[in-house]
Amino acid sequence: MRQYDFLQLDVFTDRVFHGNPLAVFPEAEGLTDEEMQKIAREMNLSETVFVLPPRDDVSLKRLRIFTPMIELPIAGHPVVGTWNALARAGGLVPVPEGGSGWTRVHQELGVGILPVDIEFEDGEPRQVVMTQGAFLTHNEVDDMGERAEIERALGLAPEDLDESLPIEVVSTGLPILVVPVRSLAGLGRIRMSASLLAEAYTRAGAALCYAFTRETREGSPSQAHARSFVPDAGVAEDPATGAAAGPLAAYLVKHGALNIEADDEGVFRFRIEQGDFMERPSRINVQVRRGEEAAIEEVRVGGAAVMVARGSLMF
Repeated sequence: MRQYDFLQLDVFTDRVFHGNPLAVFPEAEGLTDEEMQKIAREMNLSETVFVLPPRDDVSLKRLRIFTPMIELPIAGHPVVGTWNALARAGGLVPVPEGGSGWTRVHQELGVGILPVDIEFEDGEPRQVVMTQGAFLTHNEVDDMGERAEIERALGLAPEDLDESLPIEVVSTGLPILVVPVRSLAGLGRIRMSASLLAEAYTRAGAALCYAFTRETREGSPSQAHARSFVPDAGVAEDPATGAAAGPLAAYLVKHGALNIEADDEGVFRFRIEQGDFMERPSRINVQVRRGEEAAIEEVRVGGAAVMVARGSLMF
C-alpha cells in the first residue's frame, strides 16, 4: 500500500472556514498523471496541488495543479496556499534574518518559471504574493447575439450588465471571460446554467467566466466584487480565483475603472472581494504596475492562508 501525506488550507483569508479550500501534497514524487487526476477528484476541492522537484536550476519546486476534471497551467489560490504551507514546514524557504521581512523564491508552473514573494512575521508566513504572466487582451464580445447568450447563461437581464465596460477575454496565463455587472444585487441574482455558460466562455476562447461589479461590500481598499464559474472543470463556483483576479485587476486599470490612483512607483494596489455569495468570504490583494503609454507591465496577486487539516491518502 502506498501512502501520501497531504495538507488542507483555507486560502485568501486569515480565518478558518472562509476563503478557498486547497489540498496540497508536498511530496508527490512517484504519482502518475492519471493518479494525480484521480486524487484531485477524490479530494473534491476546486484545486489540489502536487509538489515535485524542479526540472531546472532556478525553481525551488515544481507545482502541478488539478481541478476534479482537468490540470491547470496556472492558478492563484493553489500557488498562495502551497507556498504558505511549504514556508510553514521549515527548512525549505529561507526565513529573513530576525524572522520578519520578505523572501523571494521561484517556482515552475505549467506556464513557465515565475517568482513568488513570501512575507514573514515572527518566523511565520503572513502572506504570499505571486507574479503572474504578461497581461493580454484576447478579444471583446461585442456581437449582440453572443452577449445575449452570456446573459441567458448567467440568468441576467440586459439591464443587469454594466454597459460602461466591455465583456472581454483577458489573461495573465489563463484566459478568462470578464463580465461587468451593474451592482451587488445583480451579481447576487446570477443563476448559472452550467452547459450554456461553459459553451459561451469556451466559444469566446476563455477557460472560465468571472462576473464582477465595482460595487463592493467593504469599500476601500476593495475595488471589485467577483464571482467565478468554471462548470466544465467540475467547479460550479469558485470561492477565490487568483488567476482571474489578476487579469481582472489589469482590465480595471486598462479601462480606467478604478476610483484610486497609482502610487509613486506607478502601482495600483487594491483588493478584490469574492466568495461571499457562497458563505466563503475571500479577500484577494492585487498589484498592477502601469508603465509608459499606459501599458500594463506587471500583475501580482497575493493573500493570507490558514492551515485547517492534515492527513494521509492510502491506496
